[in-house]
Formats: sequence, structure tokens, C-alpha cells
Amino acid sequence: MDERDIKNTEGENEKKGGFGSRISGSIKKQADGLAYGGAPLFFTMILTLIVTVVACIAVFFASVQGEEQVMVPDVVGKSLTTALLEMQQKELYAKIQLRYSDEEDALTILEQDPAPGSIVKAYRRVTLTVSRGLEGSGIEDLVGKNIDEVLPQLKSSYGADGSLVTVADPVYKKSSRPAGTILGQTPAAGSIISDMTRLQLIVSKGTEPETAEVPDLAGMKVSEALKAMSSAKVIFDFTSHEAFSSEKAGTVTSQDGAGQTVGAWSHVTADFAFAPAKEGDENSTGILNASISEYPYPVPMTVKASSQEGKTTTLANFHHDGGRITLPYSVAKGSTLTLYAMDREVYSATVN
Repeated sequence: MDERDIKNTEGENEKKGGFGSRISGSIKKQADGLAYGGAPLFFTMILTLIVTVVACIAVFFASVQGEEQVMVPDVVGKSLTTALLEMQQKELYAKIQLRYSDEEDALTILEQDPAPGSIVKAYRRVTLTVSRGLEGSGIEDLVGKNIDEVLPQLKSSYGADGSLVTVADPVYKKSSRPAGTILGQTPAAGSIISDMTRLQLIVSKGTEPETAEVPDLAGMKVSEALKAMSSAKVIFDFTSHEAFSSEKAGTVTSQDGAGQTVGAWSHVTADFAFAPAKEGDENSTGILNASISEYPYPVPMTVKASSQEGKTTTLANFHHDGGRITLPYSVAKGSTLTLYAMDREVYSATVN
């Protein structure tokens, strides 16, 4: 083989192995580059990753440990009301557990967890074990006793700080029993009290009929009429009509017996003139018409209005003997009106 054939053979071999040679050359160049200039870049990337991880860990522990720490107050032996106030001042939440104990310890704190003096994070729950009094004890039997004799004792017993029972003003009823005799009570004797309760007493006023003067509501707006009826010893039955051009819309235009003396808790009619509803009105005005159980005597009632935003206001406090109850209202549209009889919900409706 001559020199020319040898060169041709080498050229063909170079063509056949050229692709592999180029790959090998590329890898060699990258390896050389990494050896002389890529190492600092590699270590920089590793260092950046380490710094990022350390920063994340530091932020995590800072957020966990950053909450304010407070000392748990000692509330054992104190009333429930006082304990709750002290917990609130320390930004702690109370979890209540009830337990029977000695009668004199009713509504006082028996135990707490965590213990007094413990250092905890703010907004933690503290378990308070509260005495509910002697097991089996309840409201005493007052029927037949004289109101003047028992009322001071009741207000002393149930007027204590943290008591679940409040004593309402007695309701007087005509009876053949001597004046001042307690004829009935709510809750009944022996009732176990576990929530806020109003003790209502029905008292004999003797055989003399009680009278009342009918207040004059003419010209009053809804809020004014509700305030006047709250102190009146008559029961108003409200009606309404669309105001005439000569009438002032939103006021009482007529009523029965204004200024007259009638039997206490007699029913009296009063009529409102309301403007017709218009599109875009923010308030809803009308007469609440509720049917509930009848009572043998007028009992304390309350009407509350709850807006769609959750704000609750008291519209009226009054006495009524039940059955059909009518009451004027002027509240924001979408509000819910709730009627309570002796603190118990008996009717609810949403107005539009």
C-alpha cells in the first residue's frame, strides 16, 4: 500500500469516528472548565442553599416563640365573674367545667389548670373547675310566703357576685289570698340552675282591683311609643294603615282610652300610619304579629332585633299575657326580630 492509500484510509477512519470524537472533546472541555472555573460557582450554589435553609428555620422558630408569655393568675376560691375578668386581663381564655361541691362554694373556682404562677403563652386556654353548689339543691319553694319577708333574703342570696339567678320585679295579681302572699313562681321549686335564670314571683294584691292610667301615644314615633308602653300597666294592641296625605307617616294617629283610668293590664288599641314602602328603602317598618301561648297573668317580655351584620339591639321591654302580640318596629331590612317571654325565646321572624 502506497502513501496515498494510507492517507485515504486515515481520512475514512476520521470520518467514521468524528461524531464520537466531538462528544469526547465536549465532555473534556466541560470537565476542564469545571476544574478551573466551575468549582467556585458550585460552592456558591451550595452556600446559598445552606443560608436559605438556615433563614427559614430562624423565621419558623421566631414565629413560634414570638408570642407573649404571661403568668397564670391564682383564681382558686374566687367567684366565676372575678376569675373571668382576671383571665381576660392576662389575655387567657377560660374553659369552664362544672362540679357539685359544698353549697357555700356555689359559683366559685375549685381548681385550675395550669397551676397559678405557671408561665404560658398568651391566648392559651385555662381550665377552671367551677362549683355548681350542693348536688340536688335548687330553687326553694316560696309559694305561700310573704313577699316582704322573703324578697330581701332573695336579693341577698341571688345578688352575690357571679350568681346565675336574678330576681325580677314581682307581678301582682288580684286574689282572695292576703295581699303580699306569693301565689306562684318561675322556675318551679326544686329546679336545678345551670344557666342564667330570672326568678319571677306572682304575688297577691288582695281583693282590691288594681287600676292604671292609659298613656297618650298620639303623635309618637315607633321608638317613642315602645318606650312609653314599657312603663305602662296596660297592654297595647297595635294596628296600622297606609298614611293619608293629611297624616304624619310613622306616628300613632289614634288610640282608645288616652288619659283614662282602666283596670290594670287592660287591652288598649293604638293605630299607626306608615308610609308605603319604596324601592331602595334601607329600613323596614311595620307591625310584628306573633301568636304565642297564653299566660294567666302578664309576664315580662322582650323584643330584640339582630341585623344581618350580627348587631343585636333591644327594641322593647313590656308585660303581656300572651296569645296574640302586636308590636311596631322600624329596623334595617333583613333584620331578625326575636320575642322572649321570661327570658325564653317564643317567637322569631325576619323582616324585609
